[in-house]
Amino acid sequence: MSVSVMKKLAVLTPRRDADRLVRRLMRLRCAEITTVPLGEMPDGGELIRYDCDAACTEAERRVADVRAVIPVLDGYNTEPRSWRQRPIAVTAEAFRASGGYDTAGAVVDEVLQIREAQTACRREVERLEGLRDALYPWLDYDAPLEAGTDTCEVWLGSLPPRTPLDELLEGIRNPDGYYDDRRHPIPADAVRALSELCVGIEEVGRERSDYVYTRAMVVARYVSVIVLREDAEAAARELAGIGFVRQSFKGLPLADGTAWENNTVCVRRLGELDNQIQMYTDRLRELSRHLEEVQIYYDMEMTTLTAAREKQKLAATAECVLLEAWVPAERDGRVAAALDRLPCAYEMTEPEEGEEPPVLLRNNGFASNFEWVVGMYAYPKYGTFDPTFIMSIFYFFIFGIMFADVGYGALLILGGFLIPKLLQVKDGLKRMLHMFGYCGISCTLLGFVFGGWFGDLPYALMTTWFGYESAEVAKEAVPFFNGLVVTLGGEPLVFNPIENPILFLIISLVIGGVHLIAGMAIKFWILCKSGDVVGAIFDVGAYWVLFAGIGCIFLSPTVGWILLGVGVLMIVSMGGRAQKNIVMRILMGLKGLYDLISYASDLLSYCRILALGLAAGVVGQVINLLATMAGATPVGFVIMVLVLLVGHALNMAINLLGSFVHTSRLQYLEFFGKFYEDGGVPFEPALPSDTYSTVESETPEEASEATDVLSSSSIS
Repeated sequence: MSVSVMKKLAVLTPRRDADRLVRRLMRLRCAEITTVPLGEMPDGGELIRYDCDAACTEAERRVADVRAVIPVLDGYNTEPRSWRQRPIAVTAEAFRASGGYDTAGAVVDEVLQIREAQTACRREVERLEGLRDALYPWLDYDAPLEAGTDTCEVWLGSLPPRTPLDELLEGIRNPDGYYDDRRHPIPADAVRALSELCVGIEEVGRERSDYVYTRAMVVARYVSVIVLREDAEAAARELAGIGFVRQSFKGLPLADGTAWENNTVCVRRLGELDNQIQMYTDRLRELSRHLEEVQIYYDMEMTTLTAAREKQKLAATAECVLLEAWVPAERDGRVAAALDRLPCAYEMTEPEEGEEPPVLLRNNGFASNFEWVVGMYAYPKYGTFDPTFIMSIFYFFIFGIMFADVGYGALLILGGFLIPKLLQVKDGLKRMLHMFGYCGISCTLLGFVFGGWFGDLPYALMTTWFGYESAEVAKEAVPFFNGLVVTLGGEPLVFNPIENPILFLIISLVIGGVHLIAGMAIKFWILCKSGDVVGAIFDVGAYWVLFAGIGCIFLSPTVGWILLGVGVLMIVSMGGRAQKNIVMRILMGLKGLYDLISYASDLLSYCRILALGLAAGVVGQVINLLATMAGATPVGFVIMVLVLLVGHALNMAINLLGSFVHTSRLQYLEFFGKFYEDGGVPFEPALPSDTYSTVESETPEEASEATDVLSSSSIS
């Protein structure tokens, strides 16, 4: 219900205690460490930046390593785990003393080594499998793959499938009998050149495709080529011209072995690699038993990284370091008690003029769940009014009237309060879910009032499955399902918005009027508190008199016109009181009357309550109608269940989003626009990591302090 008063903390401590100081403040969870300005000191010394870059870099590397290891261990962990994951409670000192810290560090290092070895093994497997694929066509070739003599080279490769190999070989042996025409796809010049170069070609095998139309098709011809070393370059050029592609056998296990011998070595090596990978896998399964220790280790290392980053904000001299931080005034005693146990000098002072302390909102258990809604707009400027409590009441009611339905509200209650309890979600998400849970209470209560039960589902079921002729007959028979009502002369005490939208529109505008006047009342109070009583009376109160006059015209015209005239006179005479020129003063006063259009526009914005309130009910009725169209049959029952589940889930999702957006809009524009002064920066204290665990404080006293701060803090 207020913005916390902040105090500025300055601490001077020896260099050796810098880490201890920062960690102590982090455990208290109520100090936002700021960057200390550098420069000369009054005594002639100089403040320089505290150098901990190396420690920060090492901490970042370590956190990255642990972050990479956790999903690996989690993937190999076969131990049963509860779906309700609870944080692990442990003290840093006990974890270190038990050897858990060292064990977790060793596990992280070993897992990283295993992962690196696994990667190397898989790459080797891929290379060997690729080599086996290359060797496959040559398994019947009984000569060494890298064969050759002092005068000749032996090349292995392939020719296009349509190459007339027999004619090519005949042409090389007898080039004069080979002539170039359409029957010979290889030019005679190429055949003659190969003959002159004394190139010898021998087919080793053919690769065939799968059977197509009962005949296999040749897709490649594998050949060995013998050329003179001195003619190798020219032969390579001519062979490339006829489509020869030389096979490369890089990385052969046996450089002078045959394809069969190399393939045998590859198979044996692949078996060894498979065994090695399996060994690594078994070892990772064993190490996964230390997953919990590694998770605690992650939080400790992440806390170390956070502390290192916070220390980069400090300034230092040759022997000491200077820390500055913002601390909530209600926590200064606990901070002082913690600092008294350290070898340091400190002082807490009020913010200086021109400084902008961070903003920490303090609200009760209900309103604190709506603080994130305020944060989505902007935090209030430090020292100004916190509207969260009043806004939360209006938000609760407006959201409920927009989405008034017993069924949808009950689902919101279950989701908003049950999910955080079961899943142990973080504080920020927990508050958001709790907010929707409270709004679900409002939806349920107003659903009783307006008779919304997943639209008109009870009556749809009665008319389809229980034999009632119409919804009206069902309502008369079972009036409870028309809302939480009693029957007096057959008429309910409440109304259905769908049946009486005009009355619902009037109620929406009345709610809007109350909301706007509440915003003006806050502005009135703020002006009075700041000493500007005249501004409160004539800038706010004058419009109230004007509004009262407009309202009274319909009840008592004489009184209404008098009040209207008084209100206009107050606005015109004092609206431009800051102007010294009488003409400008009157003109500015007349301009103040123009604000009536703005108020009217704001009031009409509340028609969206009518639109959203009717949307959920009408769409729900349409879904119920579609669901029951198949009739009271077994097939109809199945269709009904499916349509109801899908339809109402979509209706709830769409209208939940619409109610949230439009309720927030009414707060941001119509309500906040009357008084709100934004510009605050959220208070973000340095915190230890609690992703997987809650690492407790060093001493029982510190544990008590930290628990007290957490229980009363509204940091989101």
